[in-house]
Amino acid sequence: MKRILLTLIAASLSATASASTITYKPIIPAFGGDPGNWGGLLAEADKQNIYHAPPTPVKVKSPLDRFKEQLQYMILSRLATKIVDAAFGNSELEPGTYQIENYQVNVTQQGGEIHVNVLDTSTGSTTEIVVPMYNQ
Repeated sequence: MKRILLTLIAASLSATASASTITYKPIIPAFGGDPGNWGGLLAEADKQNIYHAPPTPVKVKSPLDRFKEQLQYMILSRLATKIVDAAFGNSELEPGTYQIENYQVNVTQQGGEIHVNVLDTSTGSTTEIVVPMYNQ
């Protein structure tokens, strides 16, 4: 029995210890971790988040409001078409002033250019657009 015990002690003392280096691999992608971790980390953060933004109310437009917007869009589109046609010599441009909602659009032809001045009557800001005439 002593012999077995001594053999076991000798065997345990003669065994070599093996170890490997400990390396740190970050989890968070911002610090060098795997980019595939973002989804899981974001899901965990969302679960823990107790603060939620209040839902924004959905504004439903009446058919009359939609009709008014479509009409304004069509008027501005037609005016833009006339300006482009005049710039390329396809038609004559009649200068004039147009009042559309809060905007006053003044169209003039000066020399070889078409000047479009847009005045926002609610804020007083103006925008000038100069379109060269290509037919001259």
